[in-house]
Amino acid sequence: MRVAGQAERNPSLGAQLAERIRAAIISAEFDLGEALSEDGLAAAFGVSRTPVREALRLLQTQGLVAVVPKSGTFVFNPTEADIAELCEFRSMLEVKAASLALQRAAAATLAELRPAVESMVQAQAQGDMRLYGRADMAFHLAFFAHCGNRHLAEAYDMCLGRVSALRTHLAFASKGEPARSFADHQRIVAIFAGDDAADLPEILDQHILRTRQNYIEALQDRLRALQRQGTRRDQMRRKLGMAG
Repeated sequence: MRVAGQAERNPSLGAQLAERIRAAIISAEFDLGEALSEDGLAAAFGVSRTPVREALRLLQTQGLVAVVPKSGTFVFNPTEADIAELCEFRSMLEVKAASLALQRAAAATLAELRPAVESMVQAQAQGDMRLYGRADMAFHLAFFAHCGNRHLAEAYDMCLGRVSALRTHLAFASKGEPARSFADHQRIVAIFAGDDAADLPEILDQHILRTRQNYIEALQDRLRALQRQGTRRDQMRRKLGMAG
């Protein structure tokens, strides 16, 4: 889902592939840091390597893949510093967009926020975290859809893939989520419905910066789990080596 309305009327095959790979990264079909083989992708999509290369170049500009010389192309694998910077940047853009949407199109924004919250309630009842993630994304995109500033929307669009991927890969591994974020969403809806608007910037800023800490803690847990898996594999190899 894009917010800036930049899609071409007749996108190239490479651009179409970029969207499909992007969706696979966001939905966690590809893991963070996973190697992406040009040949493997070409075979999977039934195309030559040329549009695959174009797709990977486009994704590189969005920060969703990294090209490592002499090693290959990999899904982005954020560090703690990457997460902190991305969340700070997101906060700068989103707080401004939400404030403008409240000033310029409160009713239209509210009309999108309410069904997003309803979908979150449904997702929590069903234990469907993918549905919750989509609803959460729709909630925050509403600010950019109605802020009345296309440059804000375009800037957010460039980091949206990484924001969405972090949400999928890390947000729901965080302790206390999504209950804490859901309470913030309810408060923001109340503001757009007529409550004290002065609270909006602080609520949204703290919401996003708390997400930063949640992501960092989830990343640390993820790295510890990978280290444990690596240790177990090494131990098994040594045993098999001794047995042989």
